[in-house]
Amino acid sequence: MSDSNILNGGAEVLREIRGSLLHLDTLKKTSTEQETLRQTYDKEMAAKQKAMDKEIETTVSKRVDELEQSFDSQIDKTRNRIKAEKSRRDKTKDEKVTQRIGAETADQHETIRSIKQEIKGTFTKDHIWRIFNTRYFFALFLPSSISDYLIILLTVIILAGLPLGIYWALGLENIWILLAMYACELVLFGASFFFIFKKVRNKHLTALREATSLREQIRDTKKSIKAKANSIRKDRDESVYGLESFDQSIGELETTLEGIVEQKKQALTSFENTTKQDIVNEIRVKYVDDIELLKKQSEESVRIQKETDDEISAITMDVSQNYEAYLGKENLKVSVIDSLIEIIDNGGALNISEALEAYKKQLEAAKSAK
Repeated sequence: MSDSNILNGGAEVLREIRGSLLHLDTLKKTSTEQETLRQTYDKEMAAKQKAMDKEIETTVSKRVDELEQSFDSQIDKTRNRIKAEKSRRDKTKDEKVTQRIGAETADQHETIRSIKQEIKGTFTKDHIWRIFNTRYFFALFLPSSISDYLIILLTVIILAGLPLGIYWALGLENIWILLAMYACELVLFGASFFFIFKKVRNKHLTALREATSLREQIRDTKKSIKAKANSIRKDRDESVYGLESFDQSIGELETTLEGIVEQKKQALTSFENTTKQDIVNEIRVKYVDDIELLKKQSEESVRIQKETDDEISAITMDVSQNYEAYLGKENLKVSVIDSLIEIIDNGGALNISEALEAYKKQLEAAKSAK
């Protein structure tokens, strides 16, 4: 631009200014459009990236789960087989232990059987009813151990509580009925006890004491059997039970289980180091072209917008330096410039300065008319 005063210029100068302003508006629209396009491309690119990441995450997780489930199924089956084999081993051992206990205590069981026959013979010989050949009878009438006295104590407790229990169960409220029940119980039990004590216990005391001695032998023999059985059950030497085939089978299954667990670890490591990346690459192939295209389009929009903004800046500075000081910022509008051109073209002014004066008068006249 010339350094001369543009206010002396004519319509051609205004048309030059008008062209600059129109070009500036066009550039601003272009910049806005490119910004909108860039945002659109970036959103689509982010959506594509998110969809790709989601598919990668879902697919990898699914493949890992499938891999683990495949091995876990074999691990569970093997563990169940080990459990079943151990159960069969324990069952076989229990049977063998029971057989061993029976074999090693057979003589003692035969001793008990012989003693029981001897007791029966004693009862028969002394004409004692067999109904009295019971633990309860001997505990009540010929106690000889702590357990016998406990039986007596339990009997007393039951006899003391039975009438009261019946009294409460029936919902009775007359205390005399309770006392009558205790009296009846005392008479019935007392009469029975003393009858048996006199007619059985005292009458056959010698035979009953002999039977008591024999019963103590049975008790001692049973204790011996129990001790022997406990000793056999605690015996850690299992070689006598023939369980080697079970142990071999269990050992093979445990080795198989360890192998499957190790294979699972190796498979997961291989998946993480190799297979996972192959899956990721396979999925990325489906998205990479679209993402790259959107990236290039976004970068192109940024480039165009930058160039446009640079040009806008240059033109704005040029307009500001060359025209704004003469025309005023408020007049640097296409509509105002068109009015000034029209004034000059219609002969209303010879130059821009006169056109501005005429334009101002038109505005004032328009205000006055309102």
